[in-house]
Amino acid sequence: MRKHILFLLAAVLLPLAINAQDVFMAYIVDNDGPVTNIRNAPRGKVVATLPTDKAFAVTLLSAKGEWWKIDDVVDQYGDDEMEYVLRDSKTGYWIHRSLLQFSIAGDPKGALRATPSAKGKAVKITGEPYFHPIAIKGKWLKAVSTDGKCTGWIHRDRICSNPLTTCP
Repeated sequence: MRKHILFLLAAVLLPLAINAQDVFMAYIVDNDGPVTNIRNAPRGKVVATLPTDKAFAVTLLSAKGEWWKIDDVVDQYGDDEMEYVLRDSKTGYWIHRSLLQFSIAGDPKGALRATPSAKGKAVKITGEPYFHPIAIKGKWLKAVSTDGKCTGWIHRDRICSNPLTTCP
């Protein structure tokens, strides 16, 4: 009986621990109209909209091509900070990679790596210091600079997902 309880406890808590450590956030940057569309699938039906005159951050869950599945809780930054809870989708919430952005917390030198490892060769950052997410591997996020000049991996501890600060 005790083994069964421990097994059940491990089965429930292990996925939570994995998800908690591999959380990545990005902010939304959308200059094409009054709202940002959130879809129920890549290229799917619009199930929610967020006003583009507000600053929002989302939790990245997984990627499918150039589309990111995001958590149903969206953080709004600024003077009127709050959380939006997305509803009305049974298949999740998706946003295109081009609308997601983050910067590097602290000194950007050495933050971008050729491989998802602290031992990976450093990639020199030239041009824009802002990035779009591409893929997740453990505690590393593969990203491309918004101007397309740099691609590499960044550890989640170096990601700044607050659009209103530069993060320490």
